[in-house]
Amino acid sequence: MNNFIKSLKNLRKLNQIENKFKNIIFFSESNDYSFFFKSLIDLLLKKNIKITYVTADNKDLFLNYKNQNLKTICISNFFLLQYFFSNIKCNNLILTMPDLGNGIINKSPFCKNYIYIFHSLISITVAYKENSFDNYDIFFSPTTVHTKEIKSKFGISKTIIDVGYPKIEDLKKNVESYSEGDDILIAPTWGIDSSLYSQNLINLIQTLAEKKFKIQFRPHPMSFNKDRKIIEDIVEKFKWYSEFKLNTEVDNIKVFLSSKFLITDWSGAAIEFSLAKEKPSLFINTNQRIRNNKIKKNNKILQTTFEYLCRNEIGVILDKNKIENIDNIFKEFDLNSDFYKKKILSFKRKYFFNNESSLERSALKLIELTN
Repeated sequence: MNNFIKSLKNLRKLNQIENKFKNIIFFSESNDYSFFFKSLIDLLLKKNIKITYVTADNKDLFLNYKNQNLKTICISNFFLLQYFFSNIKCNNLILTMPDLGNGIINKSPFCKNYIYIFHSLISITVAYKENSFDNYDIFFSPTTVHTKEIKSKFGISKTIIDVGYPKIEDLKKNVESYSEGDDILIAPTWGIDSSLYSQNLINLIQTLAEKKFKIQFRPHPMSFNKDRKIIEDIVEKFKWYSEFKLNTEVDNIKVFLSSKFLITDWSGAAIEFSLAKEKPSLFINTNQRIRNNKIKKNNKILQTTFEYLCRNEIGVILDKNKIENIDNIFKEFDLNSDFYKKKILSFKRKYFFNNESSLERSALKLIELTN
């Protein structure tokens, strides 16, 4: 009941906010995703742009912000959140979540633009449900591959703004703030195609432990909701090894930048790690993550996705029969670090928009949309 009353009061507070704060409204479903907005919101506030920020998480970091240009609202009650989405009045609503207008999260007839900002570099066609992005009006595209994918899927019905991927800028500017250790970061994706469900992941962790590597195990935030039992089983299995740590920090910057290498399956985290640190990632050879039930495992479209293209460009694919040689792979990464750095920088220049200026570009484009 307290949750309902607080959300109702905040909903009324939102309705009383001046219209000048409703040109740009951000929504975050949880504090796990608020970090993807942080640098952009900070820059907009620095430019004296008025913003309203709505969250469903009463622990959201923005609720502690004090800025005259920012209004923060928490609506954590599910039914009142539905009312919010169905009735919100604004010019631009910025989100980083799929399934807008597909039953749970309704669209409001009083909102001019629904804008999607990528929080991961994986395919919107393959790695999400079929209609997950049909109801967005504007996409802030990070790469040439994503722009091509959006055009192929939606034709001219959507506005695409090529901005780049500010999160890599965030990571890069913090690289020197963290000392790199010897930790190996394992960051699997979530869902039924995750390596969490594979014996290969257990064998990999077992091999790393036997070879005395320090291990940071960081499942995707969604896995703690969807795959919690499996995570608990893995943690229990390796509790004997003191250098095996479960990482649950909301912000991944520290563990990314302090780890020596990253191992994943199909997570977009590898792209962020490799481009920020200019070091290769290691990809477990598992089936590609598919959440669109209209796409089968032999569909040629899989080979056009960004997560597929990057595997041999920014790292090495680890076959299950080569797990025992993983220490030699890491030695090869160190020995040929210059080669991998050049390859990764070439990959970045080839595909990403506005390298080193994507944050500024994103802010300016949002400001343009308010005029």
